Amino acid sequence: MGSRTGARARRRRGALLLGGVMVVSVAGCAPVERPLVAVYADREGTAQVLLRSCDEDGRVRGPILEGTPTGDPGGGAAEEASVGWVGWEARGEHRAADFPLFAPPSDWDAEFHGIRELRPGHSYRLAFGDPDDSYAYTGTVSFDAERLARVPDGEVLTLDGTVSREAFEEQAREVC
Repeated sequence: MGSRTGARARRRRGALLLGGVMVVSVAGCAPVERPLVAVYADREGTAQVLLRSCDEDGRVRGPILEGTPTGDPGGGAAEEASVGWVGWEARGEHRAADFPLFAPPSDWDAEFHGIRELRPGHSYRLAFGDPDDSYAYTGTVSFDAERLARVPDGEVLTLDGTVSREAFEEQAREVC
């Protein structure tokens, strides 16, 4: 009876150890989020984007803007329901750039989904990956229309909150 109990305990410890290794392995695959993306509203109220890359050639992989309803989406609900999200995606490698939120550079050949404007009741995530290894890091920022409207003039919204544009540029250089 003692050897049977000991064998069960060893199997249980082995299963726990293996489970722990699997959790570490899965968790280790997530890319590190870096504050390499900023958004702000210009003087006309148009949402603008700043993308910075850690790549020495200024490349980014697969930039995407995803907007998903967080409550009652209001007008345009039928169109939004048909695609599941609003925004755009640009597959492949591209040069980092500054541009209006719903007008990525034309050479990116972005595919648009749904309405091309900030919507109340939506949460947005703008992100891109490392051009050489999409598991190395991702530049990202999350926001909604209300939060973006509260960003003071001369400041930008980043992964780490609201900062001056100069502080964002410095922070982007430091995290690389």
